[in-house]
Amino acid sequence: MTQPARHKILIVDDERQILEAFKRILGEEYQIITAASAQMGLARLKKEPCISLIICDQRMPRMTGVEMLERAIKISPYSIRMLLTGYADIHAVIDAINKGQIYRYLTKPWETAPLKLEIKNALKIYQLQKTIRDQNEKLKELDHAKDQFLMLISHELKTPLTTILSFTESYLRGLAETASEKENFVRRIQEGALRLKELVDETIDLVEAQAGKLKIQKIKTDLSSLVQEAILAIHEKAVEKKITLENSIKDIFCHVDPGLMKKNFLKLLDYAISAADETSHIWLTGRVERKKRKPGIIITLTYAGKPLTAAQKKRIFEPFLVVGDILTHKMGSGLGLPICKSIIDAHHGEISVTASKTKTTRFQIILPS
Repeated sequence: MTQPARHKILIVDDERQILEAFKRILGEEYQIITAASAQMGLARLKKEPCISLIICDQRMPRMTGVEMLERAIKISPYSIRMLLTGYADIHAVIDAINKGQIYRYLTKPWETAPLKLEIKNALKIYQLQKTIRDQNEKLKELDHAKDQFLMLISHELKTPLTTILSFTESYLRGLAETASEKENFVRRIQEGALRLKELVDETIDLVEAQAGKLKIQKIKTDLSSLVQEAILAIHEKAVEKKITLENSIKDIFCHVDPGLMKKNFLKLLDYAISAADETSHIWLTGRVERKKRKPGIIITLTYAGKPLTAAQKKRIFEPFLVVGDILTHKMGSGLGLPICKSIIDAHHGEISVTASKTKTTRFQIILPS
């Protein structure tokens, strides 16, 4: 099990014995960083990310602890600050509270047990505040993502609706005179209705998947057959872009839900065809990994197309993510990939994506054998 990262504590004091004492008392539990002056302390603060706690002596040459802590706010605003003083200087304490925004002040000499308790409590507050900040940031990201998602859904829904309404109105007004024109109008209305149904179904699938309501009925299934069925279903879209689908998956059996797994392959292929360059290839390969550390069935899909950015790779399976600029109608990941991940998760598998600078993108699925 990975050990949690130790808190970083910056100790600032011009007395070497004090710095050594803090290292001796706290070094086993925390990562101690020391500075022999306020100026050195500010420099270390700029170089060291994520300092949880700053303990600074008040009486130091050239710059007091209060002044140092006040400047530290701009460099590391989330660090908890404590003032260390051997003098009964109430004015310094008041200044530290008002200007340096300290959590506590400590006096010299100290007792080890109370000192450790004060530091432990300060770090609990730091961790709590960090958790709240992380949650707030995540909520902001989700709000922004949902706004984009609603814009995307609104746009995507309006397109087939506009098709249906405009061709229906034209048909009723008698603008389709010949049998061929009437057939074309009806076909366009049907295409819009099918696209609308697809969007509604995908939205329902995603909601059910995210709510953990996917019903899994596993049976021993030939994955190569499911992949081939998905290829046949998506073949027409591949032909339109002159993309060749190459499937080398043979005789790989796994206990999965056939309907859901076929939907997973279909949506993954649909995304890959949309993202791949015209006249390119999409390769599907599969193998059984029998190593003891991580046995399983590994399916990969590889295509050549515009590389994903680091941010897109990191969040591509998240619900509501739009990959691209929806205002200029650039490609988005839509709902397909989040549904893929939910299906794989429901099978206790893993799905990941890697992309090279040479335009090669690879999706990998690992299923329990």
